[in-house]
Amino acid sequence: MPTASKPVIQCDPEIFSCNFNRLPHAVQHTLSDNPLFQLSALAKLAQQVAARENPHHPKGDIYVDQGKAISEKTDLCEWAKDDIANLINQIKSGQTWIILKHIEREPGYREVFENCICDILNLTGKKILADIKWFEAILFITSPNRVTDYHIDRECSWLLQIQGDKDMHLFDRADKDILPDEELENYWMVNNLSAVYKPQYESRAMVHHLRPGIGVHSPVNTPHWLQNGNNVSVSLNINFQFHEHAWENLFKVNYYLRRAGLKPSTPGTHPFMDNIKSKAYTVFQDVRRRINASPRVSEQNEARQHYHHIVETLASR
Repeated sequence: MPTASKPVIQCDPEIFSCNFNRLPHAVQHTLSDNPLFQLSALAKLAQQVAARENPHHPKGDIYVDQGKAISEKTDLCEWAKDDIANLINQIKSGQTWIILKHIEREPGYREVFENCICDILNLTGKKILADIKWFEAILFITSPNRVTDYHIDRECSWLLQIQGDKDMHLFDRADKDILPDEELENYWMVNNLSAVYKPQYESRAMVHHLRPGIGVHSPVNTPHWLQNGNNVSVSLNINFQFHEHAWENLFKVNYYLRRAGLKPSTPGTHPFMDNIKSKAYTVFQDVRRRINASPRVSEQNEARQHYHHIVETLASR
């Protein structure tokens, strides 16, 4: 595994320690001049991702939204195999949003991803590996002036701006005016579009102006929306997901408690009870999976094999 001459992702250790997976904060990176992220190289990458015979996601690892109505949005994997390069070359004049998932599976991008994750682990400490179930690198290519709607994500992430500029409006997930517990509970149990934008609280947004060399850390479930600048944007998202017991199971338990007429406490208010609830739901989940014979991700899945390799490499570095 290559060793970078200097960190790809850089952040003041004190700022990182105070805010990691709590509040958004800026980071710096060194990827802006990397030829792997020029549009010509990304056209080739997109074709490779679209042509995967063993994608991580059943519908393919590429998503294209050309700004049409929601009913017309579709997975364009088959179409993209032939036409994605042309679409990327025409992105300046469209209203297009292209997502390339798990680009760490491709040569060159894998080394970039591993170096980024190693830099993050140098800040978090390697003990966090025990709480992580999945890593991923996602690439976003966006037409000028496009808006990405308000939403929350399940990943703990770092968005690194490589080309173009955009404004990212992030909110404190602990602010219950902005993100009530009920929305989080529905997000984890029912609908991943359950977070509702409340324009009356826009003044509370932490607005980060992203430009080449600048990125931002977004903790799990941080509400945000983005406004692209008057140029094509290329952004790399480095992220990982925590095991269920670390966060999401608490909201799943509270979802059922609230449906039963109770008023569960916000996760983090009573750590001892959080621990009991999380462990109880983890046991319930395991039993339900056995009863239902729920399928797990095959160990033969290519992304799973890469994941195991990355964990072994990171743990030894």
